[in-house]
Amino acid sequence: MKDQKFFESLKKLSEAIAKFNPNPNALITVVDLKMGKKGGWMRAYLSIFPEKYCKDLINYFNKNQKSILSEIKKNLYLRYLPSKIVFYPSWEFKIADQVLKIIDESSKEEKGIKN
Repeated sequence: MKDQKFFESLKKLSEAIAKFNPNPNALITVVDLKMGKKGGWMRAYLSIFPEKYCKDLINYFNKNQKSILSEIKKNLYLRYLPSKIVFYPSWEFKIADQVLKIIDESSKEEKGIKN
């Protein structure tokens, strides 16, 4: 997918998810999109904060994917539009948070050893 079409698809999907978001307390970000060159399925990777809402929101969006897809099709022109969207959680930020915690713990231990 060309960069311009990719970012336009990302933008329209983000707008549709914001419109269909049932939980105003959750922050949802579309992290990545994967789509075949000739349509097919679109895989959307979502980052959801706080994590306790992740499973419920992913299930909600997968159940309502037809409504979200029709909303995207109204506002986006692609030569090959996807026939289905499947939503997945993105764990990149969770892994980054775990690495940051390990670094913080090791720096605290190092300061304790020096004192």
